[in-house]
Amino acid sequence: MDQEARQTAEQLRTVDELRRFAEAHTITLMCDLAEQYQVHYSDVVEVLAERRVVVGGIGSPAVSEFIGLELAGLLRCPPIVAASKLAEALNLRHRHPRLFAAMQQLKVEAARACKAADLCSDLPVDVAELVTDEWVGKQEALGWTAALNLLKRLIVEADPARAADKERRRRAERGVYVWGLHEGAMNLTGCLDVLDARYLDAAVDRVADILAAHQPGQSKSALRAKALGVLANPAYALALLQQAAQPGLTDPDPDQAPSAPGAQRHDPHCLGALCGTITTPLANLRPRLELAVHVHTDAVGRLTGSARIDKAGHITTALLAQLLPDVAVTVQPVIDLAEVPAEDRYVPSVRLRKALMLTLDHEVFPYSHKRAAGLDLDHTQPFTPGQRHQTRIGNLAPLTRRTHRAKTAQAWRVRQPSPGKLNWTSPLGFAYEVTTSGTRMLRPLYPPSRASYDTGSRQPTHGTPQARDR
Repeated sequence: MDQEARQTAEQLRTVDELRRFAEAHTITLMCDLAEQYQVHYSDVVEVLAERRVVVGGIGSPAVSEFIGLELAGLLRCPPIVAASKLAEALNLRHRHPRLFAAMQQLKVEAARACKAADLCSDLPVDVAELVTDEWVGKQEALGWTAALNLLKRLIVEADPARAADKERRRRAERGVYVWGLHEGAMNLTGCLDVLDARYLDAAVDRVADILAAHQPGQSKSALRAKALGVLANPAYALALLQQAAQPGLTDPDPDQAPSAPGAQRHDPHCLGALCGTITTPLANLRPRLELAVHVHTDAVGRLTGSARIDKAGHITTALLAQLLPDVAVTVQPVIDLAEVPAEDRYVPSVRLRKALMLTLDHEVFPYSHKRAAGLDLDHTQPFTPGQRHQTRIGNLAPLTRRTHRAKTAQAWRVRQPSPGKLNWTSPLGFAYEVTTSGTRMLRPLYPPSRASYDTGSRQPTHGTPQARDR
């Protein structure tokens, strides 16, 4: 083997060890910062004073309710993700100290340790420690899935009654979710009963096989995806299944009325649940879906640019043209945001709220991806009774309740120099510019001192910017 390749491989192995060290250190530092963090400010209404909350489970210390917002900026992730990471870190450190120590000693990767602590959350502390002690010594030789399957087995064996109770609770959380947009396609995830899931899988396979005759060249996975969409229209799905079971039945066309009376509609010798006919135009049986689609005026008639679909994302106008022919479309008046007048009332009108939702469809806070619908509409500059034109697009922003509290309490400071552009400053002095295009971290107003680490010890030595007195 070439010596240069060996050196490169050794460098890769070294970098991977550094990654494991950095991830373990990140969890340690998050815990340290959360336990040190305290917002200081004065002249604040008592009800808005900083609260201490427990986010890491039983045994974890109470921390500032605003620490998640600070971590979101530092870790460049949405606040809800930062809060989840902190909860995992604190739970690991305080409820599973031996597992936490194994992570610091690099016997188990940080992500595995956090996942293991989460899986053991329903076990008593002493039982959880025994389970993870046995697991740590065996998991390193296993891949991610195999390691977690081993842990799940150990958990069930440690407390079968508790495992059965978890199964009952899990079934109570069943659901199906449609989310995200990736190049013209959306994700579908869910949790079903075991038998329902297998029935669905079989039904999808059955319809996919029928569609294969009409769509040659499509992969099996693409046909299964289309089949699930067909099952969302029960009448159309039934017509396809009937046609496949009864060769004499006219091919179903969702845009055509049934054949004239007397036409061949079914095989008279057919027996079973799939015999019969559809007597209503299938287009009339589609479920009604209200969906706003936004296109730029330059794209109209030319199929260029992109189209934004509410609660889905952006697709090309070319794909939009392919999707619309079989869909009844209702055109709604366009809201010209520049023409939406300012208001003197405190609560925005329905028209102004709708215009703001079109302008800012997500919370305008560093790295947040929380959808704006249902959030507080906060005045960036506090509302002063008697002053005119305060309630307007350029002085409103959708915020979650926690962010709203942090801003109202002046723990976080914000300016809105232009509509849809907010400049935030955290309690530790870190500054962020947030627009509809994303978040940009500005230079810290109070630069943290250079961090130094003693890689031979379990605890890092580091400088920490001091919280600003309010």
